[in-house]
Parts: sequence; structure tokens; C-alpha cells
Amino acid sequence: MTRFTICDDEPEHGELISRYIKAEYEERMQGTDIAETNVYQSSADMLAEAVEDTDIFILDIECGDVSGFEVAKRIHEQKKDAGIVFCTSHENYVFQSFGFRPIGFIRKSNMKEDVEHTMYNISNFLNDKKKMLNVSGGRLINIDNIVAVEVYTHALIFRGTDTDMEIRSTLSEYENRLKQYGFIKISRSIMVNKSYVERIEKDKIIMRNGAQYYISRGNVTQVRRMLV
Repeated sequence: MTRFTICDDEPEHGELISRYIKAEYEERMQGTDIAETNVYQSSADMLAEAVEDTDIFILDIECGDVSGFEVAKRIHEQKKDAGIVFCTSHENYVFQSFGFRPIGFIRKSNMKEDVEHTMYNISNFLNDKKKMLNVSGGRLINIDNIVAVEVYTHALIFRGTDTDMEIRSTLSEYENRLKQYGFIKISRSIMVNKSYVERIEKDKIIMRNGAQYYISRGNVTQVRRMLV
């Protein structure tokens, strides 16, 4: 789950941004991750309650008596790796925002299109920050939710905790990247997420969700060593 916190003193704008964010993120993630949005009208309440658990902040530059730039400064004081997107009705603020290194800018007059465009920047930001894997078609997979990756005829199946994703590709194309995320190759056609391994029994791995995968004979010793 990726958490978006929106701060806008006009509730209708905050709720509209929330709907666009959820829809665009769902389309980008194709069921491998979901967006949770929280909308605040008070920057003080947001700073007191939401900073620690938020991945992306969307801040109205003119939010009550406090500038969105000041809010961004306070967020960065608490969370240096926070992702900031500014939102405003006045396009002249775009240039003033550069000093805060925002990952996006949403104009209220062009909200839907700007959310769509900004989602590419958000995806790249999350890809660097979280365990996000780019796959064919520009889709993103949250590796933290993947239990195993299996070859099936001419496709790869990413077995998730809640849902699966199938893409047309080969395991060799993703093998090195998956290893960086803690995946172990147990046979020619299967890699498992070390974080989800429950135990190993002889030539078989039992995952926390109950799934069982056989280790090829030549890999048993190496896999056992990697799981110690």
C-alpha cells in the first residue's frame, strides 16, 4: 500500500484530487499495489498526524494562513525522503517551488491531466524509494507483495500475497533485478522471495502462505546456505 496525504483547505478540491490519484495509481499498478489517500484541510492537523506514515504529500500552496512551501519545509524537517507534489490555482508558483525539489506540480485548472502526468514522476520516485519493479508495458510491481516468480510456457507469473500478475517475458530478463530484492532461484523456472520462506524440507521450500516449491537437485545445497 502507498499512502498519499492531500492538504487543501477547499474540501471539494482535495476530494477530487484523491479520486484522480486513486484511479491513476490503480491503472499504473494493475492490482499489484493500491493507493490510500487521506485528505486534510488543516496543515497543522496533517503535520501532527500524517507525516510518519505518508509516502507522497500533495500540498496546496495556498492552504489557509500557512504557505504550502512552509508546510513542505516542516515535512522535510521530520522526513527527509518525503515526496512532495504542489497544487495551486496560480501557475506563477511553479518557478518558486523549484527550490523544494518537488516531484510534481498539479494545476487546479488542469487537474486530471496533471495528475496523470505527475504519476510518472511519482512512480519513478517510489521505484527508487520502495521495492518497485518496472515490468513490460510500463507497469510497476511492489516486490514486497510478491511471494514467488514462476515461468509458465512463454510467460512469467508474479505470485502475489493478494493477486497474481502475468506478463509475456522470460525469467532471465528479470533474474538479476529480482536477486537484488532478495529473491532466490531454486530451479530453472522458479524464484522465491526469501522474506516469505517459512521453512525448507529436504528438497522443498514451504512459503508463509502455504505454497510449496521444489528445489532442483543441483541447487539444494546452495539454497539451504542462502536461507541460513
